[in-house]
Amino acid sequence: MIPKTHRNRAAEMRNIPTRWSAACLALTLIASLALAARKPRKDDGPAAQLSKAPARARSLQNPFTGQSEAAAAGRKIYQQHCAECHGSDGRGLDYAADLHSPAIQDAPPGALFWALRNGRIRKGMPSWSRLPDQQLWQLVTYLKTLH
Repeated sequence: MIPKTHRNRAAEMRNIPTRWSAACLALTLIASLALAARKPRKDDGPAAQLSKAPARARSLQNPFTGQSEAAAAGRKIYQQHCAECHGSDGRGLDYAADLHSPAIQDAPPGALFWALRNGRIRKGMPSWSRLPDQQLWQLVTYLKTLH
């Protein structure tokens, strides 16, 4: 007959894999929640995207700079195509960028034009290359009014 202490030890040994599995599951759940809740890194944000604009694109000048009619037209385009993600005020919803941010407002107009035309599909920003250049520049003009 096995002494009582050996039986208890044997029962404890059978529970070790169960305890280990529960601990691993708990750690995995905590790590998953932490990753899901993390804020985007700086290299994920709009500044990183705008910095990728080629020098040629960055040097483009907005033909509508300072034209209130172009800004009004850009606002209409914004409401039709952008407000769904960036909000009616441009502050951003969910993962969409805050268009009032210094990264956007300080960006050269050509970089904004490039970003709108090319989008950022993996991050949810569509390409607006189907819009004529005039409308993209009007949109850039409007974005620059969002100080």
